Amino acid sequence: MVNLHPHAKERLLERGATETEVIATVEKGETFSAKFGRTGFRRNFHFDGAWRNRQYATKQIEAIAVKENNDWIVVTVTTKYF
Repeated sequence: MVNLHPHAKERLLERGATETEVIATVEKGETFSAKFGRTGFRRNFHFDGAWRNRQYATKQIEAIAVKENNDWIVVTVTTKYF
């Protein structure tokens, strides 16, 4: 199961991500090592839209998470547009 820490939930709107995209990123994205023994997940999504008055084709979500029992707790989320 994937849960979002309150900090991560607060950042979704300002970074242009949805909870559904973050969960999909953790479940199906590529993994990488992150600081402090955390795990990062990365996934590209078709975007083809405007973000902050600029057009982009792709949105990349990065979710940093910790494993707690058998669940992932997402502690922060970042987005990149290109």
